[in-house]
Amino acid sequence: MTCYFVGGVNRSGTTLVQGLLCSDPTTNPLIHEASYLRSVAEAYAFGKQQFHDHNEHYFDSVEELRRFTAAWAEAFVDRVRQRYPGTEHVVLKHPPLTPRFPDLHELLDDVRLVVVVRDPRDVAASLVRVGERLRRQGRSEGRSLPRDMDRLAQYYMRCYQPALGHSDPQYQRRLTLVRYEDLVADPSAAVARLGEATGLRLDAFDPEAAWPRDAIDHEAARAEGNAWSSELYGRGVSTGRVGHYVHVLSPDEIAALESACAGPLATFGYAAARR
Repeated sequence: MTCYFVGGVNRSGTTLVQGLLCSDPTTNPLIHEASYLRSVAEAYAFGKQQFHDHNEHYFDSVEELRRFTAAWAEAFVDRVRQRYPGTEHVVLKHPPLTPRFPDLHELLDDVRLVVVVRDPRDVAASLVRVGERLRRQGRSEGRSLPRDMDRLAQYYMRCYQPALGHSDPQYQRRLTLVRYEDLVADPSAAVARLGEATGLRLDAFDPEAAWPRDAIDHEAARAEGNAWSSELYGRGVSTGRVGHYVHVLSPDEIAALESACAGPLATFGYAAARR
């Protein structure tokens, strides 16, 4: 029984990929974010960092700390299986958990990690819009997403660097990278590659139809004005948001992002905007 985690920065397409993986009938349906598990992974990461200062008074070794926290994490995953009868493989996501993927790999025996990457300019443009909606709603969260390209670039890179920079060979074998643009441009090919990489049966996923096995009411979220909800959630795969940044960001903002994110742009194969 495998636990699949979908990661990537917010607005990179993680919900779409989670929905795709959940089309396998042996998984749980598409459900909301596993934010609770982030606290477990953070406790473990901080516990290792502070072991000699604090935690050697509570655990005999870092390995004992790992086993203790692993039981906690495994209990959460088992809880998901119990809550959704018939679930063999669990598929979860929470974008802020992505930097802790190396820690999840240490905690869970049978884990597969799927990381979604997207053009940082499109991610920044989408985050700008989310931040604007949050501020209009008077939500304090909106202050964490200012129209500041340097801050948004750091937000992007802080998500990916720990997850993709971890060089442990066993970890790397459990890691699958998905480019959002490849998925929406040629869904059939991308789904086939994901099925091969994960071992899940994804033939029930129809890129032109509503997402199968979806337990989230996306229409209600949109009607309620959820600032994070997308008009694409739950619907057929679309290329409509690829390159959309040119309609949201100014030329100076695009240039600033391209400078700050030169590494990811080159690594993930995104060309500079035409001037």
